[in-house]
Amino acid sequence: MAETDTQPQEEQKAQAAPQIPGIPAPPALDMSWAKVPTYRPPRPKIGDEGFTLRLADAGPYAWVPDHWPYENDTPRGSFPAKENMGLPAPYTIYDKVEVWADNCADLYELGIKEQWKPATQISWSTIEPIAEHIEAAIDQIVSNISEQSYNSAQTLMGRLKEISYGFHEVKLYLSTQTFDHARHLEAFRKRALANGGGLGVQTPGFFNRTCYAAFKWTEWVIYVNIIRTSFLLAICEFGDRIGRSQADRQLFDLTANDLRRHLAYGIEHLRFYLQMGDDQKRRNVRIWLERGEVMMAADLRRDTPLREAFILALGDTVEKGKAALKELRQAQLRKYLLALEAATYTGHEQRVVAPLKDVIENP
Repeated sequence: MAETDTQPQEEQKAQAAPQIPGIPAPPALDMSWAKVPTYRPPRPKIGDEGFTLRLADAGPYAWVPDHWPYENDTPRGSFPAKENMGLPAPYTIYDKVEVWADNCADLYELGIKEQWKPATQISWSTIEPIAEHIEAAIDQIVSNISEQSYNSAQTLMGRLKEISYGFHEVKLYLSTQTFDHARHLEAFRKRALANGGGLGVQTPGFFNRTCYAAFKWTEWVIYVNIIRTSFLLAICEFGDRIGRSQADRQLFDLTANDLRRHLAYGIEHLRFYLQMGDDQKRRNVRIWLERGEVMMAADLRRDTPLREAFILALGDTVEKGKAALKELRQAQLRKYLLALEAATYTGHEQRVVAPLKDVIENP
């Protein structure tokens, strides 16, 4: 044993890892990777909310650059391997102004905490047979919402890969929004099939195609998180008047809660885009809003099945139903304008395009 202890260190290494003819010896142990100059934060103080994303991203890890410099999957705050940067990822968005919202970390935590399961958290057994024309009306309304949710999910999933790793809070929040859209698609489709009815007539699709055709991320956010979400949220807040069961009310209430998060991201992102941008960005917003309004108006004007379904579901008579539909349309426009004001895009009430104004006042 004593003789072994006195052997040179190199000889001991050779004995521990003998060479095999034709195969290179393994490299010597190198712990330099453990000495990289990344920030070592103090142990976090975990509060009642647990170890949240905002609590984890403290110190330098919370700093988000205006421009993300890496084309690959280098995590924010890590030490980049200069000698082996890897292949580029499919990112196209590297500027913070294009996607950022200061509330993303908090919205992510809320999205995780407030997720719900349509299969078990909706009291489906409370749905009872109702008049055939009322069931048909409800089925048409929920079919429309399910279709819009599918379109939102489809277009969002296709864009997530474009956002670079440096803005991981945004990507994490948007993953919950994607799941929300999928849940709404599922839940409203189930409602159409739950009471002896079935799916209704497809929408004209003008606004759906507008979402598919959005060139820029902020443009898509304006269409989906501002315009569509404002209009859908107003419908859900009319849920007590549309629905006829506890299940209907639960469905509209839970969906409304999700949509408020979507709207919160849209408002905060649009605010950041306007404040950090230039005059050209403000012109972009005006053009995107006008395009979205024109296409929303085209859908509302041409969607006779949905219009008549609201009249039947909202009123005991045709006249009362028409009055309630106008009230709903005004609530949708009001919610949309309030969202723009919250995003610091003020004075838009006077600039709403004529076709949308007309369909609101003469639904």
